[in-house]
Amino acid sequence: MVQDLRVRPFGKTDLRVSEYGVGCARIGGIFQRDPRAFVELLSAARDAGINFFDTADMYSQGESETLLGRAFRRRRDRVVIATKAGYLLPARRMLAARVKPLLRPLIRLLKLRRDRLPAGARGALAQDFSPAYLRKAVEGSLRRLRTDYLDLFQLHSPPAEVVERGEWEPTLESMKRAGKIRYWGVAVDTIDAGLAALKYPGVSSIQFTLNLLEQRAIEGLLPRLRERGVAYIARETLANGILAKGPADVDLASYCATAEDRADKEAKLAKYRGVAAECGHPLTRVALEWVTGVDGVSVSLLGVRTMEQLRGLLAHVR
Repeated sequence: MVQDLRVRPFGKTDLRVSEYGVGCARIGGIFQRDPRAFVELLSAARDAGINFFDTADMYSQGESETLLGRAFRRRRDRVVIATKAGYLLPARRMLAARVKPLLRPLIRLLKLRRDRLPAGARGALAQDFSPAYLRKAVEGSLRRLRTDYLDLFQLHSPPAEVVERGEWEPTLESMKRAGKIRYWGVAVDTIDAGLAALKYPGVSSIQFTLNLLEQRAIEGLLPRLRERGVAYIARETLANGILAKGPADVDLASYCATAEDRADKEAKLAKYRGVAAECGHPLTRVALEWVTGVDGVSVSLLGVRTMEQLRGLLAHVR
């Protein structure tokens, strides 16, 4: 599965990243299969030319980082690892993380599914961006990833007011000087939070949604990032799978908060399916090529959890 992927500069940093990266939110987890299959998947992605892997300390209760550490412990210098912190896992998820080997067979036996668990079983998430917590989070990530440095450390979805206050900034700069992180950035959920992050000279990247159905960043963020030489990490490039599914398989109601939003996305989907048909290409390919073609995008994340998904997505990439 060798792929000729283009390599791009990552903003003003000295990092060089593949145009596509792997989003590791679904790497690991008690509802998934044998962890060894994830190690093989990550290795296959690297062999295919992908060198950028985006994870977080909360993904699969830390197992995502652990599996990345296993996959790349002997070729650390050939990958760019970006992780995130700021969320606090509820006690029940932390307990689940400690007993995963016991829970996995039980889940298979009972045929339980993640999407059918009651919200109370998952617990509520809180956030902490205090200096003490961020230092602890970085040390935990370093341990799980089996490395002595992080290429990129990101705040994980901080509210705009937290970004504005900047109490976290001296801590990140201190860890950068100590060599624990090479660069830092902010993964945001709003344009306002992304703009707030740009007032700090040390910010190296912003991560935000970008796809055919969600294009606010093109006018709201990217011009400012290009001016500053700040890298842009595009996530949800296939709109949580909507742009990779056939019309019969798309349930927009589960993705849209309002009837207006649903109508807007339905209209856009119809438009881009027409464009894809005129080009003679699958919508997935059109969607992926569009994101990588947006001026200022450094890397576009692909969310995969199986070898079949990886092969399928790479088949759409030049």
